[in-house]
Order: sequence, then C-alpha cells, then structure tokens
Amino acid sequence: MSSSHLINGFEGVSTAPQYCLICCEIADGYHFGAPACRACAAFFRRTVQLNKIHECPKNNQCFILSNVRNMCRACRYDKCIDVGMKRSAVQQRRDQLGKRDGIRSNSESFSSRGEPVLDTMKRAYEKLLAVRKSVHNRVENQPPRPICFSELQQVYLKEMTVVYQFLCEAFPEYYEFLPDTKRSLFKNFFLPFTLLESSFNGHSTNKQDVMLIPSGDYIDLEHLESYFTNNHDKFSQEETISMFAQQFQELRTCITHPLHAENVDTYEFLALAAIILWESDLEADLDRQNAQEEAIQMRNAIIRDLLFYYQSMNLYDDVALRLGTILSILPSIQRASHRFHEYMEIKNLLNLYALPQNLFDMFSPAS
Repeated sequence: MSSSHLINGFEGVSTAPQYCLICCEIADGYHFGAPACRACAAFFRRTVQLNKIHECPKNNQCFILSNVRNMCRACRYDKCIDVGMKRSAVQQRRDQLGKRDGIRSNSESFSSRGEPVLDTMKRAYEKLLAVRKSVHNRVENQPPRPICFSELQQVYLKEMTVVYQFLCEAFPEYYEFLPDTKRSLFKNFFLPFTLLESSFNGHSTNKQDVMLIPSGDYIDLEHLESYFTNNHDKFSQEETISMFAQQFQELRTCITHPLHAENVDTYEFLALAAIILWESDLEADLDRQNAQEEAIQMRNAIIRDLLFYYQSMNLYDDVALRLGTILSILPSIQRASHRFHEYMEIKNLLNLYALPQNLFDMFSPAS
C-alpha cells in the first residue's frame, strides 16, 4: 500500500471525513504530504515560497485550532512540519525541480529528552483535552447527555486523528517511525486506550454507571435503550440489549473497578496508557533495526518516571508494591479490549450496530 494513501499511518478511507492535522478543520485532501484544509495548505505554501520566518510571541506552545489558527503563524508552521508537510513538495510544484524529502533516516538515534517521558505525555494530554472541545464542538458548561450508537461512531471517527496527534506530540519516538509501524502501534493502542480513558474518567468523576466518551457525553450503562435506539429486522431492541449488555459489564469489572479500588491518579493513568503503546512486538518491522530495543527503552523510562513520581510525592510506604499493583491492571485492560473486539466482530457479522470499516479497522489489533 502506497504511503501516499496513508494519514501518517492511517489508511485513507473516502467514506468518512478526514481532518486537517494542523487545525482539526475538515480536510479537503492531501497537501504537501499531509491531510490538510485549504487554508493551512495555502499558509504553508506561502511561507515556504516566500521563505518567511515567523516568531512566536509566547513560548512556542500556542494552540492551533480552526477558529484561532491565525493567532500564531510560527506555531502554525511548526505544526505543519510536525504532521508531515514537506518543504520540498512545495518546491516540486513550483518549478518541478528538486527531490522530495525522504522518510527520516533509519540511522537517527533514539530521541533524547529534556524532561521525563510522562511529563511530556501529561502536557500533550492536557492539549488533547483542549483540542477535543473544538473538534467535538463542545460549548462551555454544556451538560453531558446520553448518546446513541450512530453518534458514538462520529465521535470516534474524529478521535482517530485527534489521538494520533496526541501520540506524535507525547512521543517524538513514535513520530519518527515509518507509516506502517506507526499504524501498527496505533491499532494496538486505540481500543485499549479508549476503554482505559473512559474507565478512568468514570472513576475520577465517580460515575461508574456510565461510559464517558471524549465528546463530553456518555453511554448510559443502566439504560442501554438510549444507546441501542433502532430495531433490527431480525432482533428487537430488548434482544439486542440482552446480547450486548455484557460487554459493558466486563468493562466495569476489568478496568473501572480496579482503577477505582486502587484510586488511580492521572499520572498512573498516563503511565498505563504509555506502556500499552510501547508493549507491541516490533521485531518484525523493517524501518528501524533497533525498533524493539527502542520500545523496551521507552517502557523502562516510563516505569522509572513512575517510580520517581512515587518517591517525590511520598504517598506510599512501599513504592515497589504500588508500582506492581498498578502494572497488574494491564492484563485486565487487554482482556477487556479483546472481549470488546469480539463483540464488534459479532455485530459486524450480523450487520447489527456494525462499525464503518475504517473505524472497525482502527479498533482492530495489528496482526
């Protein structure tokens, strides 16, 4: 599959809108190597052709969203580069000379960091939460509401791009991989992260009878008729609920209850998510000969950060025991993810509340 048909590791699917990786507006196609809207593409082209140098009036941490993207041209340009736009592609179109930049060299060293891995991830996650308000059109102080299956699909079609951006900002090491490797890592991460984050939000807000979703709304687990709203020609609403209610109970049993029982905090939640990303087996990937070693280094760095966090906060008498307790939740997260995916396969087989193919594919683990 050609890399020109990938969104930095995502397979392009015309049945769902893609989003500009710079400002989260709906993209109208690929521009200079990345899916982007016309405005961001034009901005990048002008900046390159005129060789403009923009300066950030703040600290190069400005939010670039569709409604405020002109506020800082420096950060907007940096975002264009970060998501994969290539200056050489602009040169090609202008005079048909030059050569496109290649994928980052395989010999590039493992990214050095000026701060702990989990600190970078925490900052990226806070930005993710802010970006979601714009992407999902969330109004300030808007009360959450129960949503149905079709609405949930739209939320997670947007989340594919938003979570990908989060990973690139949280882990420069992830961004440096070739598209196929990034896609494999993402596929092994997306569903477990979705379930873990929902459960963590339920635990942290003490709302364990709902499944909170990134838009700010929720699935009412006690009244699933608000989620399974349409009757099927072969199955009634009651039969559908009877068949699939168990998947949500397993979510609570495997993830929500352990998080609540151990009173998992944000730093621990992020550590669990990070380990899920980097626990994939990368030995078969060809883009970086030491890919598996890099993943091991990342896992070790995450565990060291978590130990240092425990020691600095002085919250636990036995930090090793606390670390072991938190890490013991990981198998339950994966078990819940496997079960959720099995239910997705059954629904698609029956054509009963089936996911669109691109979303089903991203929720499916890499083979």
